[in-house]
Amino acid sequence: MATIKDVAHMAGVSIATVSNYLNQTKPVSREASARIQKAVDALQYAQNLSAKSLKSSFYTDIGVILPNFDDSYYVQIFQGIESTFQNTGYYTNLAFSYDIPDFEQNTIHNFLKKQIRGLILVSCQPDNWKFYYDHFTSDKRPLVLLDRDIRSLDANFVSFDNYSMIQRITERLLEQKYTQIFLISGPEAFECESNCIHGFFDSLESNGILPDPSFLIRTNLSKEDSFRKTIQLLHSRTPEAIIATSESLAVGVIEAFTILGYSPEDIPVLTLGEEHWNLYTHSFASGSAVRPAIKLGQTAATLLLEQLDSPLTKENEKVILKDTYITSHTPLRRLLPGPHPPVKAASDKTLHILMLDTPQVHALLGLLRNFENQYHMNVEVTILSHHYLYETIQQTHRDPSKIPYDVVMYDIPWLSALASENILEDITPDLKNMDLDIFLPDCLKYFSIFNHRYYGLPFMYAPQIFYYRKDLFENPDLKADYERQNNITLRPPLTLKEFNTIANFFTNQTKAIDYGISIPAAYDECLAPELYMRLRAFGGSLFDSKGNVCLDRDASLKAYLNLLRSVRLAKPDYRTATDVSVVQDFLKGDTAMLITYPSFLTDVVDLRKSSMIGSIGYHHIPGRSPLLGGWSLGISSRSSQKKEAFSFLQWICNEQIANYFALLGGQSAITSTYTNDELIKLYPWLPLYHSTYQYTRPTVPPDLGNHTILSQNDIDAIVCRWVYELLDEKLEVQDAIAGTHAELENLVRQSAR
Repeated sequence: MATIKDVAHMAGVSIATVSNYLNQTKPVSREASARIQKAVDALQYAQNLSAKSLKSSFYTDIGVILPNFDDSYYVQIFQGIESTFQNTGYYTNLAFSYDIPDFEQNTIHNFLKKQIRGLILVSCQPDNWKFYYDHFTSDKRPLVLLDRDIRSLDANFVSFDNYSMIQRITERLLEQKYTQIFLISGPEAFECESNCIHGFFDSLESNGILPDPSFLIRTNLSKEDSFRKTIQLLHSRTPEAIIATSESLAVGVIEAFTILGYSPEDIPVLTLGEEHWNLYTHSFASGSAVRPAIKLGQTAATLLLEQLDSPLTKENEKVILKDTYITSHTPLRRLLPGPHPPVKAASDKTLHILMLDTPQVHALLGLLRNFENQYHMNVEVTILSHHYLYETIQQTHRDPSKIPYDVVMYDIPWLSALASENILEDITPDLKNMDLDIFLPDCLKYFSIFNHRYYGLPFMYAPQIFYYRKDLFENPDLKADYERQNNITLRPPLTLKEFNTIANFFTNQTKAIDYGISIPAAYDECLAPELYMRLRAFGGSLFDSKGNVCLDRDASLKAYLNLLRSVRLAKPDYRTATDVSVVQDFLKGDTAMLITYPSFLTDVVDLRKSSMIGSIGYHHIPGRSPLLGGWSLGISSRSSQKKEAFSFLQWICNEQIANYFALLGGQSAITSTYTNDELIKLYPWLPLYHSTYQYTRPTVPPDLGNHTILSQNDIDAIVCRWVYELLDEKLEVQDAIAGTHAELENLVRQSAR
């Protein structure tokens, strides 16, 4: 790398003359300047600006924090900022907050370490005025806020007149006789979003329409959340028109419309947009307010430069840009009164489906119109709790007077019993033309195969995962206390013994949090996995490979003792705690650790935010013996619509539907979901779910031969009855194991007769 000495030598001048020329500190003759510039170009010499700044105490960095670069609005804003700072001697440093306050604050702290001269910010902390007062206003460091003002803070503010733009868009729709108009916006705490909301409702009210609060759909301003909320909306209502407060939100709306068979001609989507030369092709929206976002960025940068030039005299300004207009990309015409939903082909066929009552299934219901449109038939879904689902499947099969469900959702442990009793249809011949390699490797042997035949297809994949409060585990003081007390580093536990040691630390040895863990023991379905996971980790089992009961082993004693200790260290409400409530305990901050199935962590938006800011971490469970939870879809052997039922199975196993399902919070058993870069960016825990697959195994009841399969529900009932006696301190551990062993042997004898 060339130095200033090399430049001086090539130009035939002193180092001081080169410095004077480059820094414009003293006049340099025209001839010498030409020689110096020629040497600089030939040697490709670049000044060390950091060293220059340190030496002169003059810093040239400007900070810019935007929410993201996914929205073209922010891309254009930055283009305006960057173009203004060109040739000024200042250099922009761009960072993204992703609308996470901790990210925003950490970025600002890093910027301040670089001694930035000023900051341009789209803040997600509208009430945190003191933070910005302490770091900018009181330090006389100029700050320019874009779109989102910070209350009670004296700072420059630049935005558009969002109130008037949304009001005009709403007026235009009302003039065309649209009345069922919905607004999809971001948080009302952001001033720009609040102005949009007020403009929308004021327009309705001034036109004699009583504002309906349900007309407002709030999102986190991402296209994914907009997609989720639109799917939910269309499942219950059909709007006449939708207004979005950003292009990103409009993209999510239109994606949801498209897969459900709607188009902008059915339900127009209008949005706040930006200036583009390709006005009619850059957006799929029906129309948009054309905001000069580049000008907004230029205005913000100009204000900052003015304050840098005159820090003692330049007053803060609030600039609201109004020169925008609205354009339609597709005609807005009301041909008929009322909404225009896509017309489904007439069909007298209705597919009856029985599914589990879980948030993922409820989310999936919003996608069913896609299937109905593709296959021209109706779908009716009955949803039951886990406890009643298995019983209902059996009852509807045995009772000829009951109309059978065409498709049933079954838990992995039920497969052998349902197949052996001919409740599920053998679908092996139908799979000849289907690509089964899309599923996780060999997972069909758990989800689908019994006696070398296929009886269903995987629907939901749910391995046990360990989640932990990363902020606690990485707290220096807590780490020091834990190491001093236990002579080991605080980390995600590798063994179940270490798991209990950490649980004891958080429950009894520190006041940083109330409890180390929660244990769900409200009913058999949530208590049984707690024991089975521990049995597997210690090398134990209920049955051996020949179907013999083998609980009377040393490994069983270790598992029971470990479970008993975990319960004693847990939040004391375990007898009423469920899989859902222990997740809530963890997300609320009541507990430090959690072992659960991903399907119970239903709020993927909050989980993503918590994991990104370092609040929640995820890891393989201690002992690396996770249970494989999962659900499949099979066809009832009594169904009279087996062909149509198999079409539903094919549809739900489509890779694109699986991606939509992931956006709605579900986890399919399709490999591409866990290798999709965009989904991983959204949900960074997906690679762990994928890698866990090689360690996880389901709980499968033993095959006693002669087509005799024990019921997993009967096994769970016996095991849990004795565990409850143990938890209630009515007997010793050895007695609980012996009693369970004996009763399981009796179940085997009775079933084998």
